[in-house]
Order: sequence, then structure tokens, then C-alpha cells
Amino acid sequence: MTDHSSPEKSPWGWKALIIACILGAFFMGFFYLAISNEPDYMPSQKQKQAQQAATSAASEPTAAEMNMTEAEHAAMAEAEKSAEHGAGH
Repeated sequence: MTDHSSPEKSPWGWKALIIACILGAFFMGFFYLAISNEPDYMPSQKQKQAQQAATSAASEPTAAEMNMTEAEHAAMAEAEKSAEHGAGH
């Protein structure tokens, strides 16, 4: 009796199928990562960055939120302003 379950006698039959499935899985994973992350140059990302910049500038923490006295907070604010001013020159 002979085995007629697979008429194809190529040694690459199942190996080629497995390799194609693995390469397909890698491609689909790469494709998923590509479409799930919007690049920085997209208009929607630029709008988000602009909104975040406006929000973070408007929500500067107060002395109570930073567990500082008013004098320490004022000194820190002055140090930041002088550092920004000094970095500009």
C-alpha cells in the first residue's frame, strides 16, 4: 500500500508554508506598529503638541502643590527666569 495523502513530493512543501506564515506574521506585526503610532509630523500630532504646550504653560504648579513656602517658590521662579534669560545670551 502506498501513501496517497499528499500527491506533492516536494521537500519544500510544509517548510515553505511555515516560512511564509512566519514572514507574514512579521509583516503584519510591523504593519500594526506602523499604523498604530502617528509620526510627529502629522497635523493631528502638531495640534496635540500645541495644546499640551498651552496647557502645561497655563498650569504652573503653586507653592502649596510643590510643598514649599511662598518665599522658596518665589526664589525658584526668580532662578528659573534668570536661567532662561542667561541661556538666551
